[in-house]
This record gives sequence, structure tokens and C-alpha cells, in this order.
Amino acid sequence: MRLYATYGTNDLPRAIKFYDAIFSVLELPRLPGWTKDRAGWGTEPDDGTGFWICAPFDGSPAKVGNGTMIAFPVQCAAKVRQFHAVGLEHGGTDAGAPGTRDYYTPDFYVTYLRDPDGNKLSCFCYHYDPAKDPGD
Repeated sequence: MRLYATYGTNDLPRAIKFYDAIFSVLELPRLPGWTKDRAGWGTEPDDGTGFWICAPFDGSPAKVGNGTMIAFPVQCAAKVRQFHAVGLEHGGTDAGAPGTRDYYTPDFYVTYLRDPDGNKLSCFCYHYDPAKDPGD
């Protein structure tokens, strides 16, 4: 599947600082096509996905979507924890500490953040084994 997602921001420089940090954890580079009005990260458009931030096109302030979230997969729980820590260090807020949840399978390890504009993000991995990864 090839797709891209966009979140609105009310402060592009602040959002770029936050997303540069979390996407470095995910090893997703900046995409070509940056302008003074928008920024993106991901893979080349013909090869995969992209994530963009910009002010809303209608000129109204950016607002958080109720029930809206973008989730990023990683290969291990350590990356999930790093994503959460780096996000908090760069202006994000906690929306759920790294770990498992009773309402998911026990091998699903996940964390939740809100970006500086309040948009919800998740980072997760499958096949978590606490015997092999007791955490930090």
C-alpha cells in the first residue's frame, strides 16, 4: 500500500523540531518537496509512505481530531521506548507510557504521545517477549 498522512500544525518550526526527532528514531528521512509551508518524512512516494505537516489549507487554525491517531511500527520494544522518550524531550506529551495493555494481546508493545499541537501518535511492535526484553 502506498499512502501518506498529514497533520495540521499551528507552529511549523516547532513541529519540524518534534518530528525530526521522532522520525530519526524511526529512521525515516525527510522527503523531497519541502517548502516554507510544509515538511514531510518517509520513503520515496513510489516506494511507500509519507507523513506531512502543514498549516490547514483552509486557513483556519489546526485542530486535533477526536479519535484520530497515526501509529508507526518498529521491530523491538526498545525502539518504542526510545520513540516515547525522544518525543517527550522534544515537546510532545505523554498519552500512554510504553508497555503492554490488557485490552491487546500480550505480545503487542505500544506507546502513545501527543505532538506539540495535540495530535495523537503511537509507536508499536508485535511479538514482544518480556523474558527477552525486560525493559530499561
